Amino acid sequence: MNDQYKKGFHPIYILAGFYALAIYIYPVIFAVVNSIMESEKLAIWSCEFPLFLGIINLIVVILLKDKVGRIRLLNCAILIKYSLIPLYIVGGLTIVLSLLLMFTPVVIMAFVGPTIATTLSILGWIAMVGAAPFSVGYIWMSYKEKIHGKFLSVITSIFQFFFTVDVISMMVLALKEKRCVKVTIAWFIILALAIVASIIWIGTVIIGAVSK
Repeated sequence: MNDQYKKGFHPIYILAGFYALAIYIYPVIFAVVNSIMESEKLAIWSCEFPLFLGIINLIVVILLKDKVGRIRLLNCAILIKYSLIPLYIVGGLTIVLSLLLMFTPVVIMAFVGPTIATTLSILGWIAMVGAAPFSVGYIWMSYKEKIHGKFLSVITSIFQFFFTVDVISMMVLALKEKRCVKVTIAWFIILALAIVASIIWIGTVIIGAVSK
């Protein structure tokens, strides 16, 4: 049996864990540094930092995927995806709120709102793409090992570059592999409740604004 099925720690998990932690920390570091010293280079760095980490992830997966194995790549993908769910929920609500502020009487918000929404969307997408090497690497190793069919592999690989469906698709694959079943179900319920609550909240805000 391939040692990838053995339970326990593997060095590849450090990289995945560091990436998830870095995505949470880097906006805070950027905000603190930017408040002290204004610089266009810092704004560029805020986008390049997760991209740089993503390139490292890609190189590691390409070079070590056969030694690491698909199960560990799946574990890495699950670790990152699930860890970032709270961040993306908050980020998504912030984007929606920024767009809704366009309709306030304050004229400047018509320009500030879209700028904030666009910036957060770009940063969030870059962070998502940076984690894609683990999930896509797992998907295509699974395809080569005939665990998943070609159609499912292509679709789920494409989904890794779109918000929400990237997480849901990995949840489906994790359940199919019977990996982290309880954790996956728990996060699926949390994600579903968050989506429903967000829709209700957005609807309430829009109705309240229209009725005034």
